[in-house]
Amino acid sequence: MASKDDVTVRILELPGVSGGCACGSLPCTPEVAAMFQQKIAELQAALEESYPGRTRVEYVNLKENQAERESEIGQLLVTKKYPGPLVVINGEPKYAGSIQVKKIVKEVGTILG
Repeated sequence: MASKDDVTVRILELPGVSGGCACGSLPCTPEVAAMFQQKIAELQAALEESYPGRTRVEYVNLKENQAERESEIGQLLVTKKYPGPLVVINGEPKYAGSIQVKKIVKEVGTILG
């Protein structure tokens, strides 16, 4: 578990099952996948700018990670309880369906106090 001074943001995605690379009903094309990776990079940059050295962003593809897929949080996507991607901050599912950079940065700020 991360220390109080450190926040881990994990982006869980189940390509093909949750509607494709984080874009609702769009097919998972290379362009869409690239946009998704760009969004993650944007989030990393925004967090690093706001809270240098205090955050970590991890991308988890549930198709490639069996243990994560079987975890309680992974099951939220597998069972379609939430649309992908699922943004998990310090182990708590916070946002589903898209990566909202501003909201995530604000939430992390609240946690870091």
